[in-house]
Amino acid sequence: MRYEHYFNSIPEMETERFILTAFSRDKMEEYFDILRDDEVQKYLGGAVPLFDKEPHITNWLRNINDRLLKRKLVFTWCVIEKESRRVIGRVDLGGYIKKTVAEISYHFERSSWGRGAATEVVGKVTEFGFIELKLKRIQGLVRVENIASIRVLEKNGYEKEGVLRYYPFGREFHNVVMMSIIDEGE
Repeated sequence: MRYEHYFNSIPEMETERFILTAFSRDKMEEYFDILRDDEVQKYLGGAVPLFDKEPHITNWLRNINDRLLKRKLVFTWCVIEKESRRVIGRVDLGGYIKKTVAEISYHFERSSWGRGAATEVVGKVTEFGFIELKLKRIQGLVRVENIASIRVLEKNGYEKEGVLRYYPFGREFHNVVMMSIIDEGE
């Protein structure tokens, strides 16, 4: 399939324990519960506001599942645990540069931290980026104090490139580690 064809809809993917799918209205309340957790928000830099009222919900769903997707700007997946069928997180792949570079970002409910959920999902999205989209580089920015998230990327082959000091991260400024993985193949 060609690069452009992937942007017709959010492709559903599966890992051993998780389903990655488009967000829909019936998944929103569980997602809001994740965003209401101050510990989750702590590492997001105020980047993900709580928009749990109409018309914000409808507008957000339209943006991520239609406008941003059709403009080839970002894929936003809802992460569902297969066993419980619960929403446990979100992962994005976007910020495309010349169809060769993208940025990955993610957040998960606190109860899934330390259980390999992020590692498994990031691995799947990284694979999708390289195999299906034919990207050459995927990068991620992580606050320097978020050691667990740095480890998630390292376990998936990402390498530290350096620290960006006082970098705009969400709605705040933080020191962040630039992590990347390169596909040097054909």
